[in-house]
Amino acid sequence: MERRYTVFRYFAYSLELLLLFILQTTPRLLPELFGSKPLLLLPAAITISLLESELPAMFFGMAAGLLLDFGYSDNIGFFTITLTLSCFFIGLIFRDYLVISFFNATVFLFMFCTSLLILYFMFSYVFVGKADVFYYFSHHYISRIIYTFVCGLLLYFLNKFLYKNLRDT
Repeated sequence: MERRYTVFRYFAYSLELLLLFILQTTPRLLPELFGSKPLLLLPAAITISLLESELPAMFFGMAAGLLLDFGYSDNIGFFTITLTLSCFFIGLIFRDYLVISFFNATVFLFMFCTSLLILYFMFSYVFVGKADVFYYFSHHYISRIIYTFVCGLLLYFLNKFLYKNLRDT
């Protein structure tokens, strides 16, 4: 009986990632705030990894990373590698050491969204040697980090609902 609910839950997560990819990559569908759109797949992978154990979290992180690399990134492999490793360790930490709560989810979501987007900015703009990196960061990336984080809070509630209702207790 448990296996059936697990398959439904994983199917719901996969469908969520696919719909978020479509929503994120369709032009003029999401509003731009201060010149940037959110990366919806990033917080989706992180919130899934908060709830699942490390292996499913790793595979959903890898799927979200691949979709982000295809639809957003010009550094193919960046989000795939970083999200795969991040989601594996988040799943491991929350399975063994931390309790899933809104506060813990908020802290991890903000920490990982901010760090991964800053790391992406560093690899895409700073290390390449593009001009006006501080201007571009302050006018585009700060709003993208905040927009992604706020959307991630909504995705946390969605994924928690899916996790609680699609499992045998």
